[in-house]
Amino acid sequence: MYSARFLGIGMDCLSSMLLLAPASLIILKLSGRRLKSPHTILLLFYLCVLSGIYSVTGLPDIKDCGFDFVFNVIPMLELFSSPAQYLLNVLMFIPVGFLLPLLWDDYQNWKQVLGFCCFLTVFIEIAQIFTFRATDIDDLMTNLLGAGIGYLLIRLPAKKGNWHLPPGIADDYEEKHGQWSYLLLVFLQQFFLQPYWSAFFWDSLL
Repeated sequence: MYSARFLGIGMDCLSSMLLLAPASLIILKLSGRRLKSPHTILLLFYLCVLSGIYSVTGLPDIKDCGFDFVFNVIPMLELFSSPAQYLLNVLMFIPVGFLLPLLWDDYQNWKQVLGFCCFLTVFIEIAQIFTFRATDIDDLMTNLLGAGIGYLLIRLPAKKGNWHLPPGIADDYEEKHGQWSYLLLVFLQQFFLQPYWSAFFWDSLL
């Protein structure tokens, strides 16, 4: 079951990146950034992670959007019946907590990292009101745990090795507003384009 799910997520990420990669490179170019840099590689990985998160959480899109408010406010209600789901929620946000300090100077503090991931999770949970998925307090708790683990995985070695984060810092649009621009970019792509583009891409390929 999980292998088929992961394959579908991977296919969704691949098709998404064919649209997101050129758009992100344009933003970098307009900001005056060098495209051949560690920052670009990390950014493309970050966009792939966001695409995967949007795919896993099943956000609404222009073809499939309807009001269905199902929620759970009791923490860890299904911890023992569905432990794999909790683990996946943690793992899903580890790359976000890991990549934010590597990409933007504003996220060198754990409070900023968890604040951003809290915003992202709350946004996803609110958006799920317009799908057939439940809005769950457990998602917020496990996502923040994953983000915290990811932050520690990069911050502790950086502190021990006296590494300067992030690499390639610049005083430009991408440095000041990139995290929000890319978040919006991925959402718009997923909401408006992905329902049509993914079907077209895979029908053409297969």
